[in-house]
Amino acid sequence: MCIGIISVDKQNVSFSVKTKEELCRVPINKDCCALAELYGIFLYANIFDLKQIRIRTELASVAKRIIMLIEKVFNVHIQIQNIGQRLSIEINDNKLLEKIMTEFGYDTKPYISYPLNRNMVEQDCCAAAFLRGVFLISGSVASPDKKSHLEIKCSHIALCRQVISLMLDLGIEPKMLTRQNSGVIYLKGTAAIEDFLTCMGASLCAMEIMEAKVEKNLRNNINRQVNCETSNLVKTTDASAKQIAAIEKALLIGGIEIFPENLRETVDLRVANPASSLSELALMFDKPMTKSGLSHRLRKIMQISQRLEQKGKE
Repeated sequence: MCIGIISVDKQNVSFSVKTKEELCRVPINKDCCALAELYGIFLYANIFDLKQIRIRTELASVAKRIIMLIEKVFNVHIQIQNIGQRLSIEINDNKLLEKIMTEFGYDTKPYISYPLNRNMVEQDCCAAAFLRGVFLISGSVASPDKKSHLEIKCSHIALCRQVISLMLDLGIEPKMLTRQNSGVIYLKGTAAIEDFLTCMGASLCAMEIMEAKVEKNLRNNINRQVNCETSNLVKTTDASAKQIAAIEKALLIGGIEIFPENLRETVDLRVANPASSLSELALMFDKPMTKSGLSHRLRKIMQISQRLEQKGKE
């Protein structure tokens, strides 16, 4: 029975490898959790049936952990084989295969797809260990600097649904899709991925994702602030340019006398300080005034200038 799809997206391999290496350093303290983790590994192996169990991986850390788990649970040492760029772990001994199937709660009848035995993962610690084994064989996670995405692939959709049910029991809410006749369990959103990695034991990688999210949010906030300030500056500059252009036209036609005396200081300050905002300009008066008061004066100046320009056209 062919189950696992071990290949990892090349774009995600760096952080996926980092995550798996952290998972491989999780202490194996409890026998029940060691058995549950090995169960997840075997259930998602390349081949898992009565005739053979075969697991292939590119990571030496994963291969060594599998050997360590087999020795701890079944007191048997299995050799790691080199197959091209991959490492292969194979179990062909009939007695050992029968013992493994019995330990996982299966009979000796052949199955197209072995269902998840929930008795193996009754405790939360065992469920987390099982998912750790599954992820080591068939999981990938995007780098924190990319769009948040974690997935686990399996060639049997029924098994995917059973694993999703287990994840839901742990408070993790994944989704599933089909891709090339295979099932894909996936998580999107940094919070969900952080929770899942922490659950499996990759708390450092979860923290790295969290830090990247905080940094990204900070950068986005700074960009928004800069964009807002730039937009305001452009608006201020445009408004100032229109006011000065109108004033200068009016001055050419009638001189400063066309403006009432109480507006002349405003005219002088506006022309002399084209880059200043209303707030800055309001503080330049001999008797500083409010922004709204200055805005009112500038509207009057614009009205006078526009009326004068209109008369000139007539």
